[in-house]
Amino acid sequence: MDNPLFFIALIGAVIVVAIFLPRWIRRSSRSASGRASGRFVDSRLAEILDVLGATLVLRASEGAAREIVDSVVLQQPRRFTVLSDGGYGIRFIEPDDSLVRLVETADGTRIQVERFCEYLGKPNTSPAWADLRSLVAAAASAQGVSVEAGPPVHHRRDPQSGIWMLDEATP
Repeated sequence: MDNPLFFIALIGAVIVVAIFLPRWIRRSSRSASGRASGRFVDSRLAEILDVLGATLVLRASEGAAREIVDSVVLQQPRRFTVLSDGGYGIRFIEPDDSLVRLVETADGTRIQVERFCEYLGKPNTSPAWADLRSLVAAAASAQGVSVEAGPPVHHRRDPQSGIWMLDEATP
């Protein structure tokens, strides 16, 4: 063991490992982090899409339903907006990040999300949509209008723009 070549080789190996080990650790931890966040977003995305796909049916004409929704939307102008085309906007960043429409059906008037944007890799207006539905249901019940959960709608994502739109196969 008195051979200096052994010690030089050992010191060289330690230096090489010290140079390349931090890079390898950073790279592997970044990829593990990316995989973990992707799994979390995918599991959370299903819940968010279920909330945004939920609808509400008011047993009233479109005009009566519009008055109820207008009264709720106008009470919270920072969260909700009455749009010029007759729809309603839910704000995350822009006033129309989610577009809500009233659709006349045989049962009454259905309130549904028609399209929504995603920011930071996921849709962010699902809590506001849940609040709007509950506020509209409470206001309608207070006016004696029957309210029930409507059929769920489904959305599809446009990969270029990141905008989710109502799927044509939805009722």
